[in-house]
Amino acid sequence: MKRILILLALTLAIGGAQAKKDLARHVIIIGIDGWGSYTMREGAQVPYIRSYMSEGCYTLEKRASRPSISGCNWAAMMNGTPADGTGIVGNEHDPVFKPLTTTEHGGQPTFFYLMRKKHPDAELGIVCEWDGFQYYADTLSLSYNKCIDNPVQHPDDIVRETVKYIQEKKPAICFIHIDAPDHAGHAYGRGTPEYYACLEHVDTQIAQIVDGVKAAGIYDDTIFIVTSDHGHNGKSHGGDSTDEIETPLVIWGKGIKKGHHIDEAVYQYDVAATVAKIFRLTPPSTWRGIPLDVFK
Repeated sequence: MKRILILLALTLAIGGAQAKKDLARHVIIIGIDGWGSYTMREGAQVPYIRSYMSEGCYTLEKRASRPSISGCNWAAMMNGTPADGTGIVGNEHDPVFKPLTTTEHGGQPTFFYLMRKKHPDAELGIVCEWDGFQYYADTLSLSYNKCIDNPVQHPDDIVRETVKYIQEKKPAICFIHIDAPDHAGHAYGRGTPEYYACLEHVDTQIAQIVDGVKAAGIYDDTIFIVTSDHGHNGKSHGGDSTDEIETPLVIWGKGIKKGHHIDEAVYQYDVAATVAKIFRLTPPSTWRGIPLDVFK
């Protein structure tokens, strides 16, 4: 009888440990600045992105936070909260009013912060093409922070630096920010041939990053998220047109449903909540994000 009770206790302990296991060991987020959903409806030649949509789950209806400006939207993806709760209402580096919650690092808690608290030795990094992106990631929680110098003149440095980092460090979370489509949108305008050529190049860059993850030997234990901050209306953004506020989101990888369209409403801050779910992180009560219903 004693032996049976011991075996039962061990079984329950193992089951509890398995229940608490992270859904994946690695999350790679690729943020494409200025990528509006209209591009996918208009037939953008992005075969790799479309193949990832088939491999996983996607929506073309994810809503940007208002205003449709980069800073507050990248911030929301990492801190799980809309602008009215964080004070980041545009591209400012510091909150313009007091956040609902402030960490010892001075801002709203991001998933990087929560991950660092739970796993002090976790490898956490960003690679970006816009230096402003760094202000929203909570760099004090990062292991690695690389901003590409002059990305317009060196458009492929983002891939080289990202792949090098992933293969050397195998990060738990890596957020890559690709700025080129936003530059093209401002320079040439919404949906122009020049803009689409830029987006097509980014499609190949994403494939190279995915190949880098495979070469690092961590692909089978990785979840990928590809998404955007906003679209464009003409050569600008910041307004409330559908082209500006509707952005794509694609998620695939370990434990993700395949060929599934996400039917529920999706907001920028749901990205943070989804990352938190993957790593069993406990968000603060101020977060408003809801994890995506994309897991098997």
